[in-house]
Amino acid sequence: MTNQFTLIGAPSSAGAFAPGQEKAPAVLRQIGLLDDLAAVGLAVEDAGDLPGFRYRNDPSNPRARNVQAVADNARRVADAVAGVLETNRKFIVLGGDCTNGAGAIAGATRDNSIRTGVIYFDMHGDLNTPQATTAGSLDWTGVAHLLGAEGTEPAFANFDGRSPVLHNDQIVLLGWDYIGSNSDFEREAIIRRKIEVVFLDEVMADPQAAAQKAIAALGPMERIVVHFDVDVIDFTDCPIAENYRHGEGCTLDQAMAALKILAADDRFAGVTISELNPDHAEADHASVIRFAKGLAGALAG
Repeated sequence: MTNQFTLIGAPSSAGAFAPGQEKAPAVLRQIGLLDDLAAVGLAVEDAGDLPGFRYRNDPSNPRARNVQAVADNARRVADAVAGVLETNRKFIVLGGDCTNGAGAIAGATRDNSIRTGVIYFDMHGDLNTPQATTAGSLDWTGVAHLLGAEGTEPAFANFDGRSPVLHNDQIVLLGWDYIGSNSDFEREAIIRRKIEVVFLDEVMADPQAAAQKAIAALGPMERIVVHFDVDVIDFTDCPIAENYRHGEGCTLDQAMAALKILAADDRFAGVTISELNPDHAEADHASVIRFAKGLAGALAG
């Protein structure tokens, strides 16, 4: 693919646990992400923001809050990503919560003539369903909905007019933490579905080798897209994630070293950045600035 990118803002926290993530696209632009991308030689067109949604409580649907807003937003992201790929450009989606990534994955896999694989770079598998958890937020259920799992919400599972969007052999979980806040339900689903996993420990030990292992696990794909949840980065090293658990995750440098390998693959078609909450960073956004420069360097491949 060409090394030209289109940036899409997806300022939605509809599927989150609380507001904040919807601010990420604006803040990333404000602190100079586009300049950072240009500085490493990437040609990036800014397509602006899709309609936004700030998290709000939804007592009418406590197990799947804001589900229609999540579905509508995911469809808009899917349409935008599919449109970018039709022009042979790569995409950068700036979320927003993880359900934005479900939209990007749907857009990237819409053309059935191109065998597309997903590397889900996340500490969590997002294989929960609204029926399996009482948390009520949909941002840790995206993969379950993409796979059309039992117990998912039809409005979200069918947001792209098809279900399932993904099959088990199209996704690899990179950076998954089997000790952390993943549920027993998710662990069972990963095992039962035989989903390939490259563990967080492997990323921390050798990020380049872990990324190469994830690519190899996908098999013969024609296109690779990446979902990058920044909570894989230890909050004590770079406090930018919605999930502010301390002492868990890899360093920013390790995450970017892995992403650089993924982006350098000839089949790499784009990335979604999710779960970045600017309110959790310093007042001067120092950690967001570090992240943006690291992201630009990684995408330069």
